[in-house]
Amino acid sequence: MILTFAIISIFCLLALFFVLSYHRFRNNQYNNYFSWLQSRVPIFVKTPWIERSKKIYRSWFIQRYPDNQRWIYIGLALSYCYLVLSGFIFALISVRLFGLVLLLHVVLGGLFSVCLCLAVLLRARFYTWNVEDLAPANLKTKAGKRKVWQIVLFWIFVASGLVLIVTALFQMLPQFSLRAQLIIFEVHRYAALEILLAGIAFLYFSLVDDGQ
Repeated sequence: MILTFAIISIFCLLALFFVLSYHRFRNNQYNNYFSWLQSRVPIFVKTPWIERSKKIYRSWFIQRYPDNQRWIYIGLALSYCYLVLSGFIFALISVRLFGLVLLLHVVLGGLFSVCLCLAVLLRARFYTWNVEDLAPANLKTKAGKRKVWQIVLFWIFVASGLVLIVTALFQMLPQFSLRAQLIIFEVHRYAALEILLAGIAFLYFSLVDDGQ
């Protein structure tokens, strides 16, 4: 089961990379996707990612979120990154979490749950449908399409996060049999894969496709 999940995860990540990179490719002057992809490799390697991250933090993060709310999104981002890395690295090498890594996974899972709920309360109103968003003329524009994708991916992220929270709590309850616990664990893992894919795609449509 672990090996199957690892194969599915790798396939989904590669498929998402292809879809997003091809979406990016359509907006440039190259006629061949693979030529364009090859040209991006040296640019990616030479990019000063630390400075680029600082620039995004100053120009995007600080301007978007008030001072008294930033800790929520920082906590959400840091816990999300650790949960993804710890969960998927061990899944890809077919080993279950144990020891300090598991302890931190549980603790930061609690932080993620709190920050996600607060983030939904604060940001949900920005990711709701209205008549203008769904107007045919608006859906033909790049900004209109990007907003639709942001809304869809935001709620997929939230739904997957809620599934992760519920299944994590259920795994701590003794009322479920071993068979039920194994099923809950599988649901937990695939919800984690879904939230990983949704998070990557959401960042793409929020930053990369927006010119950041």
